[in-house]
Amino acid sequence: MSLRRRTFLTTAALAGGAALVGVATARADTVRGGLDWMSAVPDGTTLDDMTIPGTHDTCAIIGGPFDTAKCQDIGLLDQLNLGIRFIDIRCRLYEGAFTIHHGPIYQEMNFTDVLSETRTFLEANPSETVIMSVQQEYSEAPAEEWAAVFNDRYMRDEGFDSLLYRDNRLPGIGEVRGKMVLIANQDHIGGIPASNGDLLSYQNEWEAPVHEKWDLVRDHLDAAEADTGTKLYVNYTSTTTGETIPNPRNYAEDINPVTKEHVDAAVDRHPKFGAVVMDFAGSVEPGLIDSLLACNG
Repeated sequence: MSLRRRTFLTTAALAGGAALVGVATARADTVRGGLDWMSAVPDGTTLDDMTIPGTHDTCAIIGGPFDTAKCQDIGLLDQLNLGIRFIDIRCRLYEGAFTIHHGPIYQEMNFTDVLSETRTFLEANPSETVIMSVQQEYSEAPAEEWAAVFNDRYMRDEGFDSLLYRDNRLPGIGEVRGKMVLIANQDHIGGIPASNGDLLSYQNEWEAPVHEKWDLVRDHLDAAEADTGTKLYVNYTSTTTGETIPNPRNYAEDINPVTKEHVDAAVDRHPKFGAVVMDFAGSVEPGLIDSLLACNG
């Protein structure tokens, strides 16, 4: 273990030898956890008043050279089965369609796959909703061209329009069960613009050194809990630390355990932490997902 990691982890123990979690089952003592945890959330609860586990670069399971593009061990459907409800989808416009990328690395998945797998999950679990953040990745198409593919090919021609909630407001959970709520990092596709500071508060400093990144994550968790307004906090725990050859797994091994420690210390207060968006969900500190879900009371 490097000196950097030893110093950072003096107050936090890493989970040793945790096995990869496949599909979670409901915990015996609670209705939280796994497939249908949102069934216990009252219909009138708005998304900003919840704690929602999420994944950064949700479909980035192929690392490419040096494994630098790999951010998850578990595929999309298994993530949803574990309780993940915020997904981060990066689409390259290529020959009139969207391929899923992390930087230049094609993830052997297309946008149709993302929408189809999520629809399959929601049809089987109609009490749930999935927040989907979408952005252009590894292409520089004009906004109008990118939006035309989104709207015409995927929403109209492939029939996914009815799956997505695309209003520019934070709905109550009862309005969007069985649907995907769109956060748009692109213009002209509807949804909540990621730039809408009245509805969203982002922490996504993706090049911060690990010790600085944890400070940012912790401060955003605290701000979300303290905020009595109607704003969804979106808190990325992921970082590359600005290194030429980053190692996302090492950073997750630093950040995920202390995030769980912080959440566990607050869980009896049933705090609202917003969307906590992590790398290697379910495999590096796998209990973090259940800890976040337990905050929902």
